[in-house]
Amino acid sequence: MSGLLGDRGAGSRDAGPFGSALAEIRGDRRARWAALVGGAAVGLAAAWLHWYGFLLGGALVGLSSKDLKRALAAGVGFGLLAWAVFAGLVAANGGLVRYAEMGRLLYLSVGIPVGLSTLGSLLRGAV
Repeated sequence: MSGLLGDRGAGSRDAGPFGSALAEIRGDRRARWAALVGGAAVGLAAAWLHWYGFLLGGALVGLSSKDLKRALAAGVGFGLLAWAVFAGLVAANGGLVRYAEMGRLLYLSVGIPVGLSTLGSLLRGAV
């Protein structure tokens, strides 16, 4: 059961250069924060072009997390950040009141980035 939470042995996690690089990033606080901020920036840039960017951003912030619980929290946080950026753009164009009155479309526009980012962060459980 502990394997589900990302608590596998060091041998399975550190296989190859990719695994050792991830272990190094996860072990160093500054490197982890840099990877988290860089992953969020790449994810936001990709989400600007296509909704797959939410999955990519969630996966990138999740991979830099220490364990699966923190990866899920980072995925939710990235989704909320992406939605906040969108809401800020709507507010900057003067449409925030009309956007807030949309009802189900408002809920959908919040749920898509949060849900897809959380789904992408589940990659941490596999790597």
